[in-house]
Amino acid sequence: MEEIILPHANNAKFKVEDLIKHFIKYNLDYMIIGSKQVVLNVHPKPKSLDVWIRNHKNVIGYANTCQSVNNVVSQLIKHESFSLGLRKCPESNRTCKALVFCENKK
Repeated sequence: MEEIILPHANNAKFKVEDLIKHFIKYNLDYMIIGSKQVVLNVHPKPKSLDVWIRNHKNVIGYANTCQSVNNVVSQLIKHESFSLGLRKCPESNRTCKALVFCENKK
């Protein structure tokens, strides 16, 4: 199982499968990247990849640090289940960078 290394969480890791399960459970086609340098409890995009990573059990102690940095997004894009795209943000209604779940992998 492929793991994503989080350089801003002391190289903690999470399994790509954890994120895939989240997409399937909530029937998501995409998730806004939402990289923000704010503490978690005031993050303006609570449904974003950044918040999902910060809330992951392996990121304890680093929840107030931006986690969806370019390196992490690049690792996810290399996985055949995801691509990078532009989608409407559910919070701001603006077009934002998004992690897109590839339909053929559902």
